[in-house]
Amino acid sequence: MKIIFYCSSSVFLLLVTLFFCFETYTLFVYHFEGTKDLPLSFGNFPHNREKLTHSKQKDKFSFAVMGDTQSAGTFEEIANKLKDEPLAFTVFLGDFVRKGTEGEHNYFKAEAPEFAFSYPVFFVVGNHDVDISNFPISKFEEIYGPSIFSFTYQECLFVFLRILNEPYSNKESLQFLERLIANDASARHKKKFVFMHIPPPVSSDFTARQFEGADELVQLIEKLNADYVIAGDYHGYARITLGKTVYLITGGGGAHLEKNKFGYFHHALVLNVSKNHVSEKILVVNRNEKFEDRIERFALADAYSWQANNVMEVFLINIILVASIVGLYKYLNRYSRHSKKELIRLFYSIVLFHLFQKMLRMPRLKKHTK
Repeated sequence: MKIIFYCSSSVFLLLVTLFFCFETYTLFVYHFEGTKDLPLSFGNFPHNREKLTHSKQKDKFSFAVMGDTQSAGTFEEIANKLKDEPLAFTVFLGDFVRKGTEGEHNYFKAEAPEFAFSYPVFFVVGNHDVDISNFPISKFEEIYGPSIFSFTYQECLFVFLRILNEPYSNKESLQFLERLIANDASARHKKKFVFMHIPPPVSSDFTARQFEGADELVQLIEKLNADYVIAGDYHGYARITLGKTVYLITGGGGAHLEKNKFGYFHHALVLNVSKNHVSEKILVVNRNEKFEDRIERFALADAYSWQANNVMEVFLINIILVASIVGLYKYLNRYSRHSKKELIRLFYSIVLFHLFQKMLRMPRLKKHTK
């Protein structure tokens, strides 16, 4: 029985050691990684848009879009492929974190510098990026800039909308489109691109959420005479043409894919735009979930958040564990001599038992006859 006790004690001490190590690691990671700000080129702020609106005229340009990244490891594969593309800017089409918490966004901000994007990076708000209580839209806009905006680049109009399902309202986005139409935005731009997270249900080729104002949104897009509507949310790829508008659905940036459905692969899209032509390039990658990324994400997004919100509980757990270790140490030290003798006896018994087993299993030698 004492042998079982000592084995159990060793396992307990190992688990406690791992707990304290991970607790220290969590505090270390938060101190050095979790308090970072977004890189200056990231965000929907005016200074980022002005980099494009004030740029020189070009014959052609490219930009990239990816939706529902969520997974740092898989998106790193996409980011490496994007480095080979001559891009003017990149758009995250929402759901770039798993859930709307400060911890998840701290993890994204910690990883963002590793993507090494030197050009402007814009963000569409997704349903996983916000939470009414834990991470409201106002908090999202504080970190990433306005969630409804537009800018002009190379005589093309780029419109960013906040299209979400309940409990959020889409009225502001619809009103924003109405103002653009009233200001004759369609006639003043050669091409119009509209970005949103949740696409309207314009086809059965992909699974679409139901949301407020979906029919009105499609009508306004038609009035705007948009060339492209680019959205995420559906974890896959789909391309639909409705009237003069191409709907590109690209949600394969890293989240778990829609299995057994069309467009089942991880990817990003690069759109090459010239005066009279737009081409689409699909960058396909394999899923890659790195263990170290999972540990870092859990530490920043979950463990530290729980520790910060439950300080008294964490303090009590640490006191109880320390007291348990001290008590266990005293007990082991008191009976150490007796325990050592028992362990030595057990060791010799096991060795003799194995030797006896081997002797029984040895094959008998046969006598040779002349």
